[in-house]
Amino acid sequence: MEIKFTINQNDYRINISQEKSIAITLLPNDKQPNHFGAPDCTSKALEMGSYIGDTKRGGSCNANILTMIPHCNGTHTESVSHIIDELIPVYKAVKRSIFPCVLASITPVLPCETDDSYHPYMDESNKVITLLQLKKFLDDYQDAQLEGLVIRTLNNNIDKKTVVYDKDHYPCYLTNDAMQYLVDRNVSHLLVDFPSVDKMHDDGQLSNHRIFWNVQKGKTCLNKLSTIEKTITEMVFIDNEIEDGFYLCNLQIPEINTDAVPSRPVLYSTIN
Repeated sequence: MEIKFTINQNDYRINISQEKSIAITLLPNDKQPNHFGAPDCTSKALEMGSYIGDTKRGGSCNANILTMIPHCNGTHTESVSHIIDELIPVYKAVKRSIFPCVLASITPVLPCETDDSYHPYMDESNKVITLLQLKKFLDDYQDAQLEGLVIRTLNNNIDKKTVVYDKDHYPCYLTNDAMQYLVDRNVSHLLVDFPSVDKMHDDGQLSNHRIFWNVQKGKTCLNKLSTIEKTITEMVFIDNEIEDGFYLCNLQIPEINTDAVPSRPVLYSTIN
């Protein structure tokens, strides 16, 4: 089935039967991606008095208690409330769930290969995504096509679905210059296949998050220039068969009043 969308006075057509999910399937009590040493996502049967929410144990139906940390346990989307006191739930930061986006494959480089900066600092062994890399890929796209940006890092392998990020598997991140470029290009929804747009151990600065939402250094409140209708989605996985280029993205999220939620981004190729 084909559907036609008009977004910002631009017309798009997609075939909804050809969706490409870029969410990692989260497996409670099993192998799963993990960031920052957080507890894994777990699931157990609800037990209340004589009731057991497990048909295998004689219960009338299944009812599970799911325990997770969205920021650290798989594909998730976060709002500006990740770094401020005020609660702006993720679903209120998404003014429309379908938006134009570009998928770009980038090979992170060592800090010695760029003149970009990062606050507080880049370790020599860190891998980063730079301003020049993004400009090289995105300068041919119009701002209207860049309401969303999906970054796939190379080499791309299935281990991203289960990797435990630690000192031996230190994730890449964006330089501050790269993030400022995305802000200047009016990217509202940034999706990446690594666990954070900031360095894993950054002394709690979260400088890229602050640049993205325009929140002042050291502050946990909004200012007149802060942007609240923007999201960051982390730990996606994009199969190699999905080609770089222009798509419509459907960012599927639950309505939970919190700063980060599990999410399911779906890409649709546009029909000319």
